[in-house]
Amino acid sequence: QAVVDAGGAAAVVAAMGDHAADVEVQRAGCVALWNIAAGSDACRQAVVDAGGAAAVVAAMGDHAADVEVQRAGCVALWNIAAGSDACRQAVVDAG
Repeated sequence: QAVVDAGGAAAVVAAMGDHAADVEVQRAGCVALWNIAAGSDACRQAVVDAGGAAAVVAAMGDHAADVEVQRAGCVALWNIAAGSDACRQAVVDAG
């Protein structure tokens, strides 16, 4: 919760957006969002509010050949979707 309170989800999404071509940033970003979304429903909602689902889907699309991005992205989306109906819908809307 401390990471969320400090704006961690938004910072991760911003870094992923600023460095979309950097596979290492995308891997790390997906793992970070995976871990944040593994917390409480409030943590999952913070990831959604920050645009995390869309950032993960974009990373997976941009780096389709990178198995680590795909693996981390799948788990991140799984964890996000484990939240409320709104969180599940955000994953669906992200593509």
